This record gives sequence, structure tokens and C-alpha cells, in this order.
Amino acid sequence: MADITFHSMADSAYLWTAMHVADEKGVSYDFVPLVYRSPEHLRLHPFGKMPVLQHGAHFLYETAAIAHYIDKAFDGPPLQPSDALGQAHVVRWISIVNAYIFPVMNRFMKEKLVRPAWGFEPDQAFIESAREPLALQVRLIDETVTETPYLAGKSLTIADSFLLPHLLFFSKVPEGAALLAKAPGATKWLVRMRERPSYLRSPLRGLFDAMPSRGSQVA
Repeated sequence: MADITFHSMADSAYLWTAMHVADEKGVSYDFVPLVYRSPEHLRLHPFGKMPVLQHGAHFLYETAAIAHYIDKAFDGPPLQPSDALGQAHVVRWISIVNAYIFPVMNRFMKEKLVRPAWGFEPDQAFIESAREPLALQVRLIDETVTETPYLAGKSLTIADSFLLPHLLFFSKVPEGAALLAKAPGATKWLVRMRERPSYLRSPLRGLFDAMPSRGSQVA
């Protein structure tokens, strides 16, 4: 029997983050698919987002809370620093991913890869408006992981799990590959993350390999 269960749609980037945290922690999990905004979905998450964590009789939503809970409720390697400044850097990077990177990088990837795959024209106005913030985001990531191997220091934390799905799939589009080609620190971070056992056994690996690409990508 698995330690925990995730309730979610399978293509949720935040589900992938939560699964990656569990894989890093060594926590086994089951997956139960949700129908978007169904009565069952809204019962588990009143805002209609995902994933939802189930641990025994307890249900928890919001991925930052889920990641924190997995790290604190189970044995395994710590995924957050013990010092106040280190914890603050983790929270800062989670906030950066949620507030800035997810709305731009995730949508950019969908406009370039997902919409054409479904036969829809991408939103060119959004694509053009996203170029400047994307360059800033990749530059900030690159500067950070050039100084330290991971976003909040020498060890992987839940902050890295938040960034991974977005930068991973952004590397599939030509614009992402081009920005990463000029960001060696960010490129090495992505390679480092993909070499970890957590990624090699994660559903993320299969999803990334199966997703169509437009142009070169990180090897």
C-alpha cells in the first residue's frame, strides 16, 4: 500500500512537482485521476486546482503546503534547510515560480507546443509579450545556480521541485533552448536534476520524452 495518494489531472505541472518531492523523500504514492471541476474535484479543492494530497484520513491542497507536509511528515533526506535564511530562500523561490515563472513559462510552452498539437493557432501577442520576462527569469535562475548547485544552496530542496517541470518543458521550445544555450548554470542545473534517481523513476521522464518538440532541446 502506498504511503500517500495524489488526486489530480495527470497533466498538472503542480502534480509533477508534488510527485517529485515524494520521489526525493522516498515516499510511495498512488494516483487517482480527477475530472476537472467535477463535484468530486470541487469537494477536494474548493478553488478547482490540483493536486490534492490524501494521507490516511487527511486531505491537503495547495502544492506548497503539500510539499512542506511530505518533507516534515515522513522520514528521509530533509528537503528544506534548518536555518532561517535558508528556509527564506526556499520560500522566495517557490514564490518566484508560482507568481512569475508558472504564469509565463508554462503558458509559453503550451502556446508553442500544446495548442499546435491540438490544431489551434498560438497566441502570438502573448508569445511576444513573454520574451522579456522569460529572459529575466532564465537569467535569474542561471545566476543563482551558477553560485550554488541548487536554488537554495548546496542541497536540493522543494524549491527545485517547483521549478523543474517548467524549465524542463520550456527547454523543448526553440526560445527556451536558445535562452538556455546562453545560461550554462541553468543548463547544468537541468542536467543535474535529470540525472537524479527521483527524475529517472518519475512520470515526468516519460512525459518529457513523449512531448513533441519544436527545435533543439537540452540533452
